[in-house]
Amino acid sequence: MFVTFFKRAPFLRLILSLSAGIFLQLYIPVNPLILLAAAALPGMALLIFKRLPLRTHYQYGWMRGIALQLLVICGGGLLVYQSDTRHDSYYFDGQAKPGDLLIATVNEPLQERVRSYKTVVQVRSIMRHNTRIPAKGKLLVYLTKDSAAAGLEYGDRLLISSRVTPVQYSGNLGSFDYRSYCATQQIYRQAFLRTGEWRLVQGKEENRSMQPILQCRNYCLHTLKQYIGGREAGLAAALLIGYRYDLDRDIVQEYTDTGIVHIIAISGMHLALIYGGLLWILRWWPRHRYSEDMKGALIILLLWAFTLLTGGAASVLRATVMFTFITIGKFMLDRYTNIYNSLAASAFLLLCYEPRLLLDVGFQLSYLAVLSIIICYRRMYYLWQSSRKWFDKLWDMIALTLSAQILTLPVCLYYFRQFPVFFLPANMLAVPLSTVVLYGEILLLMLGRTPVLAESTGLVLQITIQWMNNGISWIAHLPGALITGIRMDTGGLICGYACIAGLLAWWLQQWRKGFLVALTSLVIWSIGAMVSRINEWNQRKLVVYNISGHTVVDAISGRQAATTGDAEVLLSELLYKRYIQPAHDFYGVRRMRLVSRTGGDTLGGLRVLSIGQKRLVIVDSTLPRIDLQKKLRTDYLLLSHNPHVDIRQLEQMFDVGCYIFDASSRLRNIEQWKSDCYMLTLRFFSVPDQGAYVVNF
Repeated sequence: MFVTFFKRAPFLRLILSLSAGIFLQLYIPVNPLILLAAAALPGMALLIFKRLPLRTHYQYGWMRGIALQLLVICGGGLLVYQSDTRHDSYYFDGQAKPGDLLIATVNEPLQERVRSYKTVVQVRSIMRHNTRIPAKGKLLVYLTKDSAAAGLEYGDRLLISSRVTPVQYSGNLGSFDYRSYCATQQIYRQAFLRTGEWRLVQGKEENRSMQPILQCRNYCLHTLKQYIGGREAGLAAALLIGYRYDLDRDIVQEYTDTGIVHIIAISGMHLALIYGGLLWILRWWPRHRYSEDMKGALIILLLWAFTLLTGGAASVLRATVMFTFITIGKFMLDRYTNIYNSLAASAFLLLCYEPRLLLDVGFQLSYLAVLSIIICYRRMYYLWQSSRKWFDKLWDMIALTLSAQILTLPVCLYYFRQFPVFFLPANMLAVPLSTVVLYGEILLLMLGRTPVLAESTGLVLQITIQWMNNGISWIAHLPGALITGIRMDTGGLICGYACIAGLLAWWLQQWRKGFLVALTSLVIWSIGAMVSRINEWNQRKLVVYNISGHTVVDAISGRQAATTGDAEVLLSELLYKRYIQPAHDFYGVRRMRLVSRTGGDTLGGLRVLSIGQKRLVIVDSTLPRIDLQKKLRTDYLLLSHNPHVDIRQLEQMFDVGCYIFDASSRLRNIEQWKSDCYMLTLRFFSVPDQGAYVVNF
């Protein structure tokens, strides 16, 4: 059964091997010469097989299959190495020297932050002594807020310093790993530019091939803001063209908490609606000899134009490649292909283009959702049918929503550690309304030059979006709407998919052993969870969080945490959920006790946090005058909030095991303390440089 299935979908075998090669090279890098040598062996085996008699082909065909899979695995590793911009001889960070300047082009719209603007620039060249050296590579840039920075647009050229640092990772376990996310975008360096540390170079960089796309995007944004306005316009732009920079954060959070963030992230659903609309419009195309070929070419052209307009998100690329295959088969070749093969072929081509898409969460969820619908939707729909049309349509939507969740659930739990309880009613509300809004926006763009009709259309869209937002907000704030703190490690993820695979095989293929596979997976998962709980009860940790401008320290004993730090973070629900709660969920902390600045233990008037036999002294102001007979012993001493102290002065008062400098202090003070520690050969840890400090006892 499985052999026949794989023969009808050969790309399934290829995509599995390619993914394995990419994954191994990303996490266990191998020298490309070794990969080439490893690829040469199966390559030679395949050449030898070609010259063997036909009988031998049938007898040892399995060996040829193994050789091909090994060749594809090696090819995946080579793709990762070749696509890494850091291995390019023109990569700017490998060429730049102290004192050089970089000429870079603004590559993304500016994102406003509390104290700065953030954008991504594309380095074009290095300026050294009036000599321009070609260079390439992406750079993450933070600009101090001022009028000059606020006016920057796509295509502007900047002259900036070559002082760059690696993209930082907070190190706060359980939190979003921004450095890894940037790495999937080929961004490895960042620069912080104050006013006067950059200059605008005259003349924009114009990409003629992208000019029509940019003009279309600007027209869409201008029309939506003019006729819809408000925060509804930001949602409309995200829904239509994937422009997320004007989205309201509260709206994004509510859509995330209800499990329908895919509505405002351009996905295959949006492209399917556009594809369906194009098919309906082209029904009226006059029939002639080349009409089907012209229809197919026009559909493919419009789909790829829309993909470029949205910025080429992973989910859209997947859908576009897949619909391209379907269109070619239907209109040009006049035949339908195996849907599994088309899905695998689209993934294969995209990973050949950019292998790091394999780590993109959107890419993973997009393919898993489509695969889940293909496998489960029909069988689930036929479980119950109604003679009433509206009940049947409602059950159709429910079956589609539930089937999409089956294979995406473990990945969602693994990455987001939460489960939206009311995802089904949220989808029932948002999907029909977002469909109406999407088609309405297309109509609005067509009527944009007719103000009277555009204003009425925009008003209807604004009201519809408000209804949708209000409904989603109401669902998001229902009691028990979101289960948080779910722990899913890599072992749990594997067991989860093994359980789902076994149950699906038992349900869909009547394979009785599938139920046994699922049960075994659950037992292994339960044993792993039990071991984790035992480890949690016995854990003792000291955690100094990496939170810019703030101090937060946890002393974790078992499943309890004594927490001290800035009240601004600990008493703010938003900041607590962003920084502290993910770590508590990761460590299994269920009870937290706040230790105020004036509470807890003291040592000569200084705050002390104790865990077992270990002790942390916190110095956040000038040292008190204490008449000491001998040095005070402490395992750790934390300097926070720029205390006016000197390391030599501290050495006269304390016998310190390790100095810790947290992210609440200025970088220049930390640099001075680090220099003193180097001179005195003292152990130290810099949280802003090395990430959150975590030590086990």
